[in-house]
Amino acid sequence: MRWLIWVGFALVWGVWTAGVAVATQLLGWLASVLGTGDGGSVAQAVQAIPWPAWLLAWVDRAWLDALAAAVAQSWAWLTTVLPLAATVAGWLVPLAWVVWGLVTAGLLAGAIGLHWLVGRLPAHRTVVWGTVGGGRHR
Repeated sequence: MRWLIWVGFALVWGVWTAGVAVATQLLGWLASVLGTGDGGSVAQAVQAIPWPAWLLAWVDRAWLDALAAAVAQSWAWLTTVLPLAATVAGWLVPLAWVVWGLVTAGLLAGAIGLHWLVGRLPAHRTVVWGTVGGGRHR
């Protein structure tokens, strides 16, 4: 049972880490694009996002292009809402990794707690030839 806890932890942690890695790559790219200060080229740059090769192996290119198109269409709204977007995006990358560390610590604490809890449960007796505990039934 303990191995199942750690396999589950590893799977959840792997998905969480991959999600944060993708988000930080996109935020870093966004900070560099916003740092240029040219609002007209941002919409074009969003259309030509350099998707990482490993991401394209897992996610359909058409879906990523549709996502980029949606971001490009909402650019006018983003520029009015986030006037300091370049600065904020630059701070979000380290903040994302801090949040990653906190969530990872929480996941690890949960896995350790479940590991401990399973160790405190009474052990099950082995059933041999239809008997339990020395061949005596009550």
